[in-house]
Amino acid sequence: MTFLKLVFMKYILIAVSLLLFTAKASAVQPVKEFYVSLQGRLGNDGSKQYPFSSLNEAKEAVRKYIEKNSDTDINVWVRGGTYELLSSFELNNDNSGSESCAITYQSYPGEKVILTGGRIISPKRVKSISNSSTKNRFTDQSVADKIKVINLQDLGITDYGNIQITGFRRPYVNAAMELFINGQPFHLARYPNKSQIRIQPDEVIDAGVIKAEKEFYPGTIRFDKKRLALWGDAQNIFTCGNFKYAWATDQLKVKSIDANSGEVRFEDSHMFGISGEHKWNQYYYFNILEELDAPGEYYIDHKKGLLYFYPFSKIKSSDTIMVSLLEEPLIVMQNVNYISFRNIDFEAGRGIGVYMENTESNKIESCTIRNMGVVAVSIGKGSKPATIYGHPDETNPFLPGEKLSGGIGSLYDYIYENTTFNRDGGKNNGIINCLIENTGCGGISIGGGNRLTLEKAGNYVYNCEFSNCGRLDYSYKSPVNIDGVGNKIQHCQFNTCQATAIYIHGNDHIVEYNVIDGACKFMDDQGAVYLGRDPSEFGNIIRYNFLKNIGNIGVTMGVYFDDGACGTQLYGNVFYKAGTRNVLVGGGQYNKIENNIFIDAEMAIHLDNRLENWAKNSLRPNGTFEIRMNAMNYKQSPFAKKYPEMIRYFEDSPAIPKHNDVKNNVFVRIKLINNGKKEWGPVLDQNMITDQDIGFADFAHQDFSLKDNSIVFEKLPEFKAIPFSKIGRIQ
Repeated sequence: MTFLKLVFMKYILIAVSLLLFTAKASAVQPVKEFYVSLQGRLGNDGSKQYPFSSLNEAKEAVRKYIEKNSDTDINVWVRGGTYELLSSFELNNDNSGSESCAITYQSYPGEKVILTGGRIISPKRVKSISNSSTKNRFTDQSVADKIKVINLQDLGITDYGNIQITGFRRPYVNAAMELFINGQPFHLARYPNKSQIRIQPDEVIDAGVIKAEKEFYPGTIRFDKKRLALWGDAQNIFTCGNFKYAWATDQLKVKSIDANSGEVRFEDSHMFGISGEHKWNQYYYFNILEELDAPGEYYIDHKKGLLYFYPFSKIKSSDTIMVSLLEEPLIVMQNVNYISFRNIDFEAGRGIGVYMENTESNKIESCTIRNMGVVAVSIGKGSKPATIYGHPDETNPFLPGEKLSGGIGSLYDYIYENTTFNRDGGKNNGIINCLIENTGCGGISIGGGNRLTLEKAGNYVYNCEFSNCGRLDYSYKSPVNIDGVGNKIQHCQFNTCQATAIYIHGNDHIVEYNVIDGACKFMDDQGAVYLGRDPSEFGNIIRYNFLKNIGNIGVTMGVYFDDGACGTQLYGNVFYKAGTRNVLVGGGQYNKIENNIFIDAEMAIHLDNRLENWAKNSLRPNGTFEIRMNAMNYKQSPFAKKYPEMIRYFEDSPAIPKHNDVKNNVFVRIKLINNGKKEWGPVLDQNMITDQDIGFADFAHQDFSLKDNSIVFEKLPEFKAIPFSKIGRIQ
């Protein structure tokens, strides 16, 4: 064979090899498909022509299939419609996927799928009130003909749940039965309808607290005698309000009312007693049939099984009326991996939407989770609910040290006493591109990671939107509560919420590219992003976020490093009208506040030495901080290796707020830059302070990108342009 022929054959072989390689690389991973439909029948094979009738049938078919086929992705196509779940859809190790065999439950293209923990009620069941004695109970007789009623007992619905007390230092609890029409939540009939009752100091008959002993008991207040007289037949009345501090909201049951004296006695205690000293000491009454007088209200007569409600508009045959029934999570995933739910709506459960435990690489993607009684998603176990009501005490713990599977319970109180609590949250699980709205007690509780080993979990919330998360309880139950090690919140939109938007526990979390608009709207002494009271929670990063329109009643912060919080990097954020104090550092150290832009605020940076005065007990021998640092073995690896600054924490004047770097920041139209002492750090030396236009792209439309010729780059050569256009949700 000639040399030319050899060369020619060589190139032919190379070309064939490349073609084979390209064909192999471009080969589509085979996919096995199953179908589920409301029109499916038991015994069908799950094909498109003969779909299964339930998710459980599909789950069993998937299990059998992967026993013999472990290298094929699986799609379970769910045809359009509303699927009523009588129990949780449970996935465990037998139903697990793998990296080579991912399993996806998703809606069929172009069809809307709803998985609900509620019961759909036909509009034909809606009646007008014919009973005159019931009509006469309404305080506003003009609305009697507008109130509608549904006989739940006639529908076989007899479990209406129980209204439970909620609030500060109380566990996450399921909602009682709720009403939703066309996806819009109704609320229990209340007084007043929208505003609240301001408590005056002389209306506090018994504050319900013995300050010297720090003991508390049910208190007593005075209210309008005439109004109370109208509620003579009412049973099971509750109140909700800020009885002492704005950050300690409580829902308390009324024990008795006396219309003659105007006395209202509570059945439940409030941890700090009742006060009328502050403008936020306000409350309202609810669960009162007599006050059913506004669109969007409802009331359930538990004895007769009657649901009364005031519709927003005339009930039509096309309306979807739903009441919540399911107490357990809609979806439960335990010891299961590579499972996805895509383009599915979850709604109307009394508890959690989706619960994960010891899972890996599971995804909730492009879903809507709404109208849940507790949270939309919980990643990781909770802690058994406390039977004792009190402020957790790590020096004398009283909370049960028992993990709770399938619920949250007293998790965050237990973390207060046991900061290294491992929730078994798994790793690399994500909530992606989801809408979370109208949830009862916060939005997402995301854990994972091991604080003792500092192993990161990599669980994440990405490109999600949060609205009205905390309908029933928002006291430290935020749209996102994040704990553990190494989890992320990225590119999310947080719409108006009453209190904190993001509540952080743990280490090495990343909070970035989020928009927080309108947090802490009825709050005092709280921040849109909050962490604190544990100096070992080092390594967290808060960067490239846009915080605006924070607070409206008390002292509020954009970012709150509370009670000795240490070691967080606050970098590249934009604060616009973000609280009365954009950033508060309450006695902590090693917090880096760099390369941020602060616009239009009363105060930009608050530094204080609370650990030298009113909060000094945290630093006492065998006190809170020593217990928490020792729990992390802070003088040993891996903690000491990763955070060497903390090895000498107790020897390096921990009560003084030092080592907090505040530099390369831009302050625009700030009335007071910093109210801390000069010896605590050079806050004014390496920053730019101005009341002039610094070269924003479009101030009027809140585009705070800097133009290339901005004076900032001249005045602060080390300032890096903030990628403002990338902040927020990715469309």
